[in-house]
Amino acid sequence: MPLSKAELEKFLQEPRIAHLATVSKKGKPRANPIWYAYQNGVFYFTTRLRWLKGQHIKSNPAIALSIATDVRPYVAVCAFGNAQTLREDRDDWLKKISFRYGEGREWLAEAVRQPDRVVMFLKPDRVLSWNYGRGDWERQEKGESMATPT
Repeated sequence: MPLSKAELEKFLQEPRIAHLATVSKKGKPRANPIWYAYQNGVFYFTTRLRWLKGQHIKSNPAIALSIATDVRPYVAVCAFGNAQTLREDRDDWLKKISFRYGEGREWLAEAVRQPDRVVMFLKPDRVLSWNYGRGDWERQEKGESMATPT
């Protein structure tokens, strides 16, 4: 079975690395490891607009996020939708993300001075999840849905 809403929340509160998938202007896929925060069904992450991932999202906001454990039994979450730029509270979210990953004040002090640094968010259209420790690989083999309620 896909993760329950409570299991999903607990899993996403851990400071794991997410992988952000974007599409270039030439239609080529690109994946980048990123930090993220998750709150009330929304993923928040930061980038700079001059970086490739920022440029890709600006030209095509369709993204996917993948977050997974790296030890057995594997647990994973994939989220899909359109990224949007946060218009308010940028510095508050930068602080939340920074402290979540143990970077603290030094990284934050530099990030808030970067004029092209933004916080983006994804309110996913679709979320998939699985826990191989519960035999979800068997469900996948049968072609059963791993859609997850958010």
